[in-house]
Amino acid sequence: MSTRKSVLIRAAVLVLLTLTALELALQLAFPRLPAAIIEQMPQYRARMGFRLDAAHGLQEYPAGETVNYEITKSSGDLYKLTCLSPDSAPPFDSYRVSFQRDWRGFRNPEPWPDKLALAIIGDSFTAAEAIVSPFWHGLSDSMLVLGLPGSGTLQQQRLLEAFALPRDPDVVVLAFFAGNDLQDSLAFHQKLAANGGDSSAGEARKSPLDYSVLFNIAYSLRRSVLRQDLPCHHPQHALTEPPTPVAFYDRFLSVFALDIETLRESEMFRVTRDSIAEMAAMLAAKGSRLMLMYIPQKAELYWELLSDESKAAILAGGQVFDAAVESRVVSANLAAQRRLIAELAGELDIAFLDLTPALSGAISVGEQPYFYADTHWNQAGHNIARIALLDFLNQSNLE
Repeated sequence: MSTRKSVLIRAAVLVLLTLTALELALQLAFPRLPAAIIEQMPQYRARMGFRLDAAHGLQEYPAGETVNYEITKSSGDLYKLTCLSPDSAPPFDSYRVSFQRDWRGFRNPEPWPDKLALAIIGDSFTAAEAIVSPFWHGLSDSMLVLGLPGSGTLQQQRLLEAFALPRDPDVVVLAFFAGNDLQDSLAFHQKLAANGGDSSAGEARKSPLDYSVLFNIAYSLRRSVLRQDLPCHHPQHALTEPPTPVAFYDRFLSVFALDIETLRESEMFRVTRDSIAEMAAMLAAKGSRLMLMYIPQKAELYWELLSDESKAAILAGGQVFDAAVESRVVSANLAAQRRLIAELAGELDIAFLDLTPALSGAISVGEQPYFYADTHWNQAGHNIARIALLDFLNQSNLE
């Protein structure tokens, strides 16, 4: 019995030593591991060179980093956010995106101008890291682009104050994304409230296992297996000619469960409204102008192009907050957020560009302005936005 116990102990020690050695090797190789495994780990940003102690309280992407992405049919946020499989993607011509980040992790040439004709602030649509020629490309010779993925209006206000405002911009374009900017601003507001106004406070305490590469590999494999058992309603086909395969993040639909009055009284809109009003006032005090550019989410443009069966499948098998939401409710509230943001621009007397007509018009003639497996615009979408924005700036004498 003692011999058997001794063998088991030695085996357990050997396994433990092997796993420890493997974990150490993986930690040393951390920057070269697949992003799908490591990007959710607590140490990811610090290990990959993100700046986490900036005075504005927001993370900054690695300064001076040379970015070289390959965009393929397997690229896209919907592969991670939904049960969508790369096998469902239509034919796609792969391409590469290369650029160098500036001293603050953005995508601007250096040195930055001392005086700005134009500043553009927004989230991942503005950062446009999967796009060769983003919508803002070539709009001005004296321009600063501050696109921070995952940010909402509240965070974007901090970027304005830290970087654009000191350079006396003539015009600031605030790119508002209807998919999650309201929610992102509310989450940031709540984080500030929970941490006494300290935006640099860390996330909730993590378990030591969260820092383990081996644990995260096992967790990713488990999640992948479980996802294979989930019913998947993707892709649906929009009733265009020819039919367009469509996939979008159905959790974004949750905002369409709210009518305009409920949305107007919500905390997430109040937080956003106050932030936009403060930005407009700050810029007006310096003789500058704020412009709001409304970016519709993919579902806004394609929802009414889906069959009743497709709509029902999305609501029944998706991730909307209220599983009882019906397609007629979504249809009724589809334009509520857009109307509310336009109304706010009118109240504040700031210029407002709604990109919905330009994108809808392109879709109606067979163009596809969005990546199939992503919530963002493809190059065609950015080209449409660039033309619409340039025309608006010229016609409004904003530039």
